[in-house]
Amino acid sequence: MQGKSDILIPTVIIILLVVMHPIHAQVERGVDRLVIPFDAANGTIDDPYLYKLERRHTANWIVTINNNLIYNPESSDAKVVLRFRNAFNTGEFLELGMRGEDRVLWFALSKEGIGYMTMYRNSNAWFPERAVMMTYAQGERLSVNNGQRVVVDRLNIEQFAIDGVEVYGRDGLDAPYSALAGVITIEVMSGNPLDNPIMSVPFIVTGAVAGIVLILLKFKRRDKDTEQSN
Repeated sequence: MQGKSDILIPTVIIILLVVMHPIHAQVERGVDRLVIPFDAANGTIDDPYLYKLERRHTANWIVTINNNLIYNPESSDAKVVLRFRNAFNTGEFLELGMRGEDRVLWFALSKEGIGYMTMYRNSNAWFPERAVMMTYAQGERLSVNNGQRVVVDRLNIEQFAIDGVEVYGRDGLDAPYSALAGVITIEVMSGNPLDNPIMSVPFIVTGAVAGIVLILLKFKRRDKDTEQSN
């Protein structure tokens, strides 16, 4: 069993690398990337920093957020708030907030006819070493993953196209600075998964891992049967 698995696992890894290589070569298509400096987290709610995307991401989009800010330890309310604007209606947005103290994460939305609603809020819910992801699929469904689990699942937000993000961290000019250093990196990917194969990578990896487990279990069962017959 040991010898077979030692050969099998590297072989599968090589196959995965070969499969993913052409996918990686196409990753630039339909992708916007923003590197936002810490200064933006010191903007105020009345005067946020605005970062426009090169594209309007209309359907089947994925937003990946890596927060590497160094928060102000002297401010218990040190935070960063990201508001992704709806190109179809500039008064609507998706809000993702990350506070330094207690690693509080929240997700809220503002929609016409509904107003501002907080859909999730919890402490110890975001991690500097893990990305937060928002996934919008099937024309209206949104899910949020904090890098550990899904915290918002298939929320119906109707049509929503991202064309920019507003960033701030202070509720007023009198509030202390929220961040002292670092950056936030945001990647937005969109399009038909058939035209943008990198969007299918999670499904490919999941299927490959499941295949490895099934093959190893098969070898293990065969070796056990052999030992019992002997």
